[in-house]
Amino acid sequence: MAGHIVGMALIPYYDHLIDIMKTNPELHKTAKGVFRQVAWGAAGTVAGAAVAGPFGAMVGGIAGSLIGYSRSDDYQSLIGVMEDLSEEDKKEIARKVQELVGGTSIEALTRYIGSQAQRSALLNLLRSAVGEMSKGG
Repeated sequence: MAGHIVGMALIPYYDHLIDIMKTNPELHKTAKGVFRQVAWGAAGTVAGAAVAGPFGAMVGGIAGSLIGYSRSDDYQSLIGVMEDLSEEDKKEIARKVQELVGGTSIEALTRYIGSQAQRSALLNLLRSAVGEMSKGG
């Protein structure tokens, strides 16, 4: 019974998390920046490694990161994926976010996303959790 009540309390928290992700321009900007940097950096690393081995990988990674920084591409909608998760997966994500934030209140979540580093940490956690859930893990 108590577990059911706790689970029900996580859904409003999760819904608020989705609302923040949809409406917070700084979080959206962070998500685009993180995705762009990772994608370009990885592509540069692979291309550099293919051409010049380990040293090329380092140079390619740096060059790819610089290109990623200068370009602005849309990222795959993490919000859309999260909205389609099962209720159990939503509860699990809410638990993980609460653990990262260090509190269970909506106010704690809102305060947490106040800095760039914390927004990046939140997005990394969400991407990782959604990725694990899509693989069935």
